[in-house]
Amino acid sequence: MSVDTSNWKKEVFSLILQCFEVANQCDVVIVMPNKNGIKFVLPFFALLKGIKRYKMAYPIVGGWLTGLLKKHRYLAWAFKKVNYLLPETKQLMEELKKFTDAPIDVMSIFSTRKPLKLESLDFDAQIPFKFCTFSRVTPTKGIDDAIEAIANVNQSVDGLLCKLDVWGPIEEKYSDHYKKIFEKNKEFATYKGLITSDEGLEKLSEYYMMLFPTYYPGEGFPTAICESFMAGLPVIASDWRFNNELVENKETSFLIPVHDVDGIARCIDYAINHREDINKMKTKCLMISEQFKPVEVMRNLDFWIRKEHNFGK
Repeated sequence: MSVDTSNWKKEVFSLILQCFEVANQCDVVIVMPNKNGIKFVLPFFALLKGIKRYKMAYPIVGGWLTGLLKKHRYLAWAFKKVNYLLPETKQLMEELKKFTDAPIDVMSIFSTRKPLKLESLDFDAQIPFKFCTFSRVTPTKGIDDAIEAIANVNQSVDGLLCKLDVWGPIEEKYSDHYKKIFEKNKEFATYKGLITSDEGLEKLSEYYMMLFPTYYPGEGFPTAICESFMAGLPVIASDWRFNNELVENKETSFLIPVHDVDGIARCIDYAINHREDINKMKTKCLMISEQFKPVEVMRNLDFWIRKEHNFGK
């Protein structure tokens, strides 16, 4: 059974009853709260654990948990009650070891989508080269830097060498900001809205490369990179948080320093002038994407559950 804790403040009584039911019926409780839900979910199940004797596993999504554990002692206490931890990256694993003695393994994000087939990719890109972003539309995701870099490349040739399509929800408080930016740069930068789940990988595969110059403080294992690889789409990414664990510089992607607009522009220019290298990257991205299959990603968690409870005997 599962419990949605995303609106726990509005549905406290109902949520408490559901969580009690989970604690009473389950031998293993897997918690995956968001940044708000963790303030209720983790202490609740940590408290009941001493009475109900279940085991707790925590697949950790996002890169914000370390900061919360440093800030809130009650969360750090509850975190120590978890029996098995599965952060998304090696760096996050090392950060969390300071707060627990429990077994800990890396479990990256996974996708139930099937990677595209090699023959469906476009290996014959032409001017203007199409780049994209695929994330929330907000400055900390590097959207402004990406637009500026595309502008700089076009200005260097006094023409339209490349274009940028921006996909994702615009953060509400920046709606006016981006309305002005897209109007100012409408010749080469376009806001495209949301990609539906049905068209996601096929739509991404239409592009030459994805730009991901994020500096978002809570960045974890970006779904955008996972899905771009499944679409055979190389990435120009900032060397921020855990990105260097996900991408192989000059193999599947290019890593550039944070806030380095000139660095983004140089990578774009290199990509445009070295199509064979980018086409090799596309093939490598598809190969790498096999590791995001659920059966591969969840192998350690499945083994732990079976070991703890002697399942399958």
